[in-house]
Amino acid sequence: MHSDRMRAIAAALVAAGLALGATAATAKDKTPPTDPATLKATGEPRNCIPSNGVSTVKAGSDALMFRESANRWYRNDLRSSCPGLRDDRVLVFRNQTSGSQYCEMDSFDLVDTMTRTSFGSCTLGKFTPVEVPKGTKFQSR
Repeated sequence: MHSDRMRAIAAALVAAGLALGATAATAKDKTPPTDPATLKATGEPRNCIPSNGVSTVKAGSDALMFRESANRWYRNDLRSSCPGLRDDRVLVFRNQTSGSQYCEMDSFDLVDTMTRTSFGSCTLGKFTPVEVPKGTKFQSR
């Protein structure tokens, strides 16, 4: 019982330290976040992109950014606003059309990393290849 309490206190201290570190890093960085809608398209929108090796970046409540490589990015304009999209929530894709691709109409749940609580689901739109200048920052909520 005592060790469970100590673990809970230690976890709270670690979480508080991470939050303070994130706040300090944000305070030092004066680069304003980029609105993904302002990024220059480099090709026609696509219905699907490969999911292997792709990282996802939250970029507001209406878009996700998918990074395939250092110079290959896709903006996904979600089918509707996704107000639960925040940095402290993970995306759990649940009905991918194909196991090796992200496709328009695939849905994902938003899950809190600490409590594992679900905060709704959202649906992907089309994937537009875009130019993302070096040093670009995106902001979720």
